Amino acid sequence: MDNLKILVIDDDPVTCKLLETMLQMEGFQTASTNQIKTETFMELLYKENPHMLILDFHVGSNETKPYVELIRADETWHTLPILMMSGINHQKASLKAGANHFILKPFDWPEIIALVNTMKNTLMK
Repeated sequence: MDNLKILVIDDDPVTCKLLETMLQMEGFQTASTNQIKTETFMELLYKENPHMLILDFHVGSNETKPYVELIRADETWHTLPILMMSGINHQKASLKAGANHFILKPFDWPEIIALVNTMKNTLMK
């Protein structure tokens, strides 16, 4: 799958930019946002049409588990690979909500690239 697009959602613009730069260096297309709202979240997915999502567990003061649940309940997006991240270990809650993987911040760059490539390989099967 050429030109795989990854959508990054994190309330920290620096984290978004760093992830985008790193992913672009690996040959991925990227888009990012540091603000999301429940009422426009699905519109964002349709607009960006990502093959994969990297989602911070908290965007602002809100947990993003409900967004994962929205994705998993949607006929079009239910198989979208999701990598959640946080500075607090929310692995159990992330996986229970439906994320494919969780990574703890600050993350190790090779580790996040390895996870993204694992998710990419799953898409290509």
